Amino acid sequence: MPALKSERWKKLKSDWYILLTALVLSFFIWIVYGISVGYDTFIQYSVELTSPIPGYEDKSVSNELLVLQGKGDGYYILLQKLSRKNTDRISIEVDPSLLHPDENVPDRFYLLTSDIGMEVAKALSGRFEPDFFETKRLSFDFAPQSFKTVPIEVKCNVSCKSQYMLTSEVEVTPAYVRIYGNTKDIARVDVVRTKFLSLSSVDRSETGSVALEPVKGLRLEYDRVNYSFSVARYVEQTAEVEVSVLNAPSDRELLVLPSKVTVVYRTAFADKNASFIPEVAVDYDDYLASRSGKVIPHIMNAGDNLLSYEIAPLPLECILTVR
Repeated sequence: MPALKSERWKKLKSDWYILLTALVLSFFIWIVYGISVGYDTFIQYSVELTSPIPGYEDKSVSNELLVLQGKGDGYYILLQKLSRKNTDRISIEVDPSLLHPDENVPDRFYLLTSDIGMEVAKALSGRFEPDFFETKRLSFDFAPQSFKTVPIEVKCNVSCKSQYMLTSEVEVTPAYVRIYGNTKDIARVDVVRTKFLSLSSVDRSETGSVALEPVKGLRLEYDRVNYSFSVARYVEQTAEVEVSVLNAPSDRELLVLPSKVTVVYRTAFADKNASFIPEVAVDYDDYLASRSGKVIPHIMNAGDNLLSYEIAPLPLECILTVR
């Protein structure tokens, strides 16, 4: 008889363990399900705004909290409710055109929350789905910054295929950039350079974009610029021509030594069959301006089809005589 009671007690005890385990598991499942379900609630955030307003730092934090009504999972909402003292911050970036100056407070700008719905939804993606903005307007105080406009210098190495050449400099658009920062830091910067642009085996005109080198402690108006250059295929030819004299008075004669020079010149490939003979001359006025009597001649009939030329020898010796 005692053995029978002991067995019944063991069985009853085992059943209670099973029941208790089932209750614990059920409670755990209920908790997991509860925090995974979406709930409608109000949540508040501070907003860090990035906007390149001329003359100001590009970042500021809202003076007000952004209060939203929307849906989020129970776990996220629970964390937000438990950490009310540490309000979450979201970061958004907007165009300066959405900001309006506050006429009553210097250096303060405001924006309407109705204009930033997409930005806020993107910043909260996967955490909270806002349905309604309880806050209608946010204001931001931006710190003023000094600024100045400096030229952009291109760092590049562009090499062309055989019988191709650059017919223009590598130019950037825009050619100037505004820099922002402390007056002392700005004073030491006179030019902003591009990152090194290296192109090889080029056989056509080209456009593209290149990044600007960051300047420590300063903010650039933009971080990339467009570049462009022209390339043409050429034909190289050589000619030996007489050197003439321009603008000499009738009672003066300017003798040029040597009287003939060699010209190596390049013309556009499209004009390879065109008959072009360079005409080389020295200017009497250049001779008068020269202290040594030595003058650099020029090609007088250079046109668009003449891409480049070299004259040898240089400079030319000139002797003035009276007729």
